[in-house]
Amino acid sequence: MIGVCVLFSQTDVGCNAKETNYIKNIMKLKFIIPLLSISIFTSCNFINNTIEYNDSSKEFMNTILKENVDKSLPYFALESEAAKNVDINQMKNGLEEFRTKILDNFGSELKYEFISANKHFSTVAENNTPKNTTVVNLQFENETNFGVVEMLYDDNSKKLLNINILDVKEPIPNTTLLYVIGLISLMIPIFNIYVINKIRKSNLSKKWLKYISVVIFNFPTFIYNAVTGLGFKIFQFTFLGLGFQATGYLNSVVTIGIPIAGMYWFWKLQDLKK
Repeated sequence: MIGVCVLFSQTDVGCNAKETNYIKNIMKLKFIIPLLSISIFTSCNFINNTIEYNDSSKEFMNTILKENVDKSLPYFALESEAAKNVDINQMKNGLEEFRTKILDNFGSELKYEFISANKHFSTVAENNTPKNTTVVNLQFENETNFGVVEMLYDDNSKKLLNINILDVKEPIPNTTLLYVIGLISLMIPIFNIYVINKIRKSNLSKKWLKYISVVIFNFPTFIYNAVTGLGFKIFQFTFLGLGFQATGYLNSVVTIGIPIAGMYWFWKLQDLKK
């Protein structure tokens, strides 16, 4: 069909118009497909790196705590450009201090949980993660307390560039209440979905604006964290009225937004019905 349009482009105006639109769509795809390919490749690469960093982080911690500092050195990217001026003896002293601090506060028999792997992008240059690096947070715990270590990985060598113990030593919290609150709070998104369905069946105009209001305007927000307990934010909006996260004790959080828009439209629809 494309060939026919090209062949008779001087006599068939309708076909020429179709051909022009077709070419425009193809040109759009020329830009979209590479972007999608890059995005998918980057995502897959990041996921693969994350899996590798998870295993490597736990192995490093076991090595430095149960064996010695020297055997932990191969986990570092000593051949990288960033490490070319590193004083090995000074580095060993820092690792020994790191090892002693954890052994004194937590012991060597620890359980590990991978919390997160991320890259920081900010308009403020110093807040950005260095190029080709990933920040990894690993939680460790004994029978009573937990802590968190932050590690900076070189994406090229898949090895460590830096490690840092976060200033955290907290009792292991009971997460039962977190899950109970989360289950009870499911009533809020269920209520909002019910209201959205009622709006859909009504004869109101510009329904899409009302849908958006019900989805977004859920505030003030109550925040329950497994470690710090209950908090409150007036102008924090919660999607559909409920947020839940359970990645490590520090990040085990339920956010509950009051369904202001949902309650308003529920009342409004009841009033209109009367």
